[in-house]
Amino acid sequence: MPFFETESGIIHYEILGDDPSIPVLTLLHNFMSSGRSAWGPMINDLSAHYRILLPDSPGHGRSQGYPDSFDHRQMARQLADLMRAEDAHTGHLAGVSSGGMIAQQMVHLGWVEPATLTLISTTYSNDASITGADRALKPENFKAGQRWLEATARLHDPYHYPGYFDEVLLGNFRQLTAEQTINLTLDDLSKWEMPVCLIHGSEDEFFAPALVEEMASAIPTAELHLIPQQPHALIFKRPWLVSEIMQDFLKRHSSM
Repeated sequence: MPFFETESGIIHYEILGDDPSIPVLTLLHNFMSSGRSAWGPMINDLSAHYRILLPDSPGHGRSQGYPDSFDHRQMARQLADLMRAEDAHTGHLAGVSSGGMIAQQMVHLGWVEPATLTLISTTYSNDASITGADRALKPENFKAGQRWLEATARLHDPYHYPGYFDEVLLGNFRQLTAEQTINLTLDDLSKWEMPVCLIHGSEDEFFAPALVEEMASAIPTAELHLIPQQPHALIFKRPWLVSEIMQDFLKRHSSM
């Protein structure tokens, strides 16, 4: 696994596929996860048609160091620098939850110019005064099954130190604010020109489906896939369905 140096540490990542003639697809994972744990069930299908850039976000998995308070704008800049270093900044881009927020920051700030953008289980703002909805970013509200926190700790502690997950990742997650994550407007999104695929669970406990419907209405080239009876953990509970939707979307826009 290669690594990319930043001012706050090292980003570890994988490149799957070595054919420079096929399109690049960058996959950004959710907070407290890692590249392999989030996207692993889809990798074989996606890598059959795309060269995959799969990083562990700053401070996650094998990556060491992170911006203060896991500021998503700084994380976006670091990951965008990685994408440019790997000539992936004009390829396809997908992000889930926090990874989707980071992807939106990259696009909004002009740090990448992706051919397409796929956003899964995410939002354009965590500010209730903008969205009209209360945030519920608490681990206790995450419908991911029993003992998921213990399992998640095993993705990180072995590469850092015992208790790293509880102290650093979980501790910072509980304190995330709109200023540290994302606070765009629908007008910001209306300026996007690339094709955008929105995939969301109809019972998402963090980001109400109404927010994603607003995004779909604001983005000129968006298509919305609202998956019935699925929570925020959509990518873990229905990876095959997410993969099918993504493959169809990417195939239709692969020449763009």
